[in-house]
Amino acid sequence: MPRYYFHLHDDGEALDEEGREFADTDAARAEAIRSVRDLMAEDVKQGKLTLSHWIGVHDQSGHRVFSVRFREAVEFRD
Repeated sequence: MPRYYFHLHDDGEALDEEGREFADTDAARAEAIRSVRDLMAEDVKQGKLTLSHWIGVHDQSGHRVFSVRFREAVEFRD
């Protein structure tokens, strides 16, 4: 199975050194969205939320396959 690395870009940069194996890019994308939502929930609990933060997902060769911005991971409603 391919290994994907989830690098968090927020007020700093947290690089994923280990990575995780997923069956395909769709499975990795689903995990990235879940991870972003979890991070957002923790931020909201602290009374803040920065929508410009994002996770860049890279393959084993170090190429970015896709990214998920916080603002893309939720639906906004009034």
